[in-house]
Amino acid sequence: MAFLCLWQHPGVAAERLSVRVAGLELPLELQQLEDWALQPGNNLELGPWLNLLDAKTQQNIRLLLLQPLPLQGNSIGPLLNSWAGQQLVQQLGRLLRPPQGDGGELLLNLMQQHNGSSTLNLLRAAPTPELRLDLDALIELAGRLRGQLRQQVSLQNKLKALPLPEAVVALPAALPISSEQQSLLVPHREASIPLQLWWPKSNQAASHWLLLSHGLGGSIEQLAWLGRGLAAQGWPVVAIQHQGSDADAVRGLLEGRQALPGIESLPVRLQDLDAVSAAIEAKQFHFGSQPTPPRFMLIGHSLGAVAGLLWAGAELQPGLEQRCQRAMVDIPVLDSSFLLQCQLTNLALPMANPAKGLDAVVAINGFGSLLWGRDGLKSLDLPVLMIGGSLDLVTSPLREQLLPFQQLTNKRNRLAVIEGASHFSAVRIEKEQPIMQLGADFVGKDPLQVQSMLLEIQAGFIASIAAKQTPLIGKFNQGGVQAYVIDRSWLKQLQPLAEITEVKN
Repeated sequence: MAFLCLWQHPGVAAERLSVRVAGLELPLELQQLEDWALQPGNNLELGPWLNLLDAKTQQNIRLLLLQPLPLQGNSIGPLLNSWAGQQLVQQLGRLLRPPQGDGGELLLNLMQQHNGSSTLNLLRAAPTPELRLDLDALIELAGRLRGQLRQQVSLQNKLKALPLPEAVVALPAALPISSEQQSLLVPHREASIPLQLWWPKSNQAASHWLLLSHGLGGSIEQLAWLGRGLAAQGWPVVAIQHQGSDADAVRGLLEGRQALPGIESLPVRLQDLDAVSAAIEAKQFHFGSQPTPPRFMLIGHSLGAVAGLLWAGAELQPGLEQRCQRAMVDIPVLDSSFLLQCQLTNLALPMANPAKGLDAVVAINGFGSLLWGRDGLKSLDLPVLMIGGSLDLVTSPLREQLLPFQQLTNKRNRLAVIEGASHFSAVRIEKEQPIMQLGADFVGKDPLQVQSMLLEIQAGFIASIAAKQTPLIGKFNQGGVQAYVIDRSWLKQLQPLAEITEVKN
């Protein structure tokens, strides 16, 4: 209510910024900040203090204050009107707020109404004479981020130190392949589900077909390289386009047509998986002249991996709301999947129909540490390959792959961590234009080499499961990219796992 009253007085504007640092409140005039940013050498008020900072820090502060913020006005509203966006705004509102009330709604209105403004002008537009910036909380947040990054580096160093054998996957020569686009009419969607099929041109019948499910904001095209690569290894492949949580949905967000898609798409995704597998079993689609294999395996990226694990029998553990309350006390700086996972506290997830004929799940950059709790994956008795990347800043390999992997009991389960791989290393932009420009920190430094490693590890695992053999364990090397593949027995040598920040039940 106090916030709404502020917006009824457009003549009021912020003039002061009260900064909390080291337990002290330091009042600053916004005009003084601007004068220093424009002429740092000729400012008598703040110059003697701010000029003590090193030259690079001073330059970064001036750029932050003066440069226009790259806010897309038509997408900010739909983004922050989503559940995940609202949670993020509430968290940020603790760092910058008016003297009374929460700063979340204030930030939302400023970003929506002042597209292209500099930080200083954005602050001045706030309908309150004073804003409060909690640098102590920001410094603490940065410290936690550094600590979590150190944990990821520590994990990588421990993996390097493991006395793993050198492993080589002897992939057979690539076969020529065929492909076709299809669609499937289903009762749970207004539009048909787009599908892409690939299969090898071979007289040898495959024992399994593969079902490929993209992540949130993904598409068939982004994982087509993987579909083609696995088909060339002798496996018929079907890729699903999950409309409503695909690349078109993200494009709709950026164009201001719809809210940010989230985990509310899980029930429909599970229905997609059911419908497509039933259609393949009923021989509604064919892989050329080859007979349809009786069994299959699922490969999912990110949210596609979560759906695959649920479909395979993973269970949401009671106490999610309590785990989320503890996890969301702070801004999720190194595991933004918390925002998606905790959305399920507001949703009812229907029981998934057990997958028929499913023999294994490959989870690439999957997540679910809050969903599974301590026991949610113990019900899975089929082999699971979890793959993480050392540069994944979206789904931490510590929390989202290693900790959940400890619950899995099948002796053929494998955990793979790839050096230099990020959350988006599995994504390849080919025909379509990039929806968002992502830097090397998000995409990975050598995405094509990482993708070669991803294909090698998955093809080897799939072949082992199909042949009822034990998948390889060891250090893999592909074009300078290294990966470490282990089973549960090696986790003891990664101790103490207590160093890893864990959200307890």
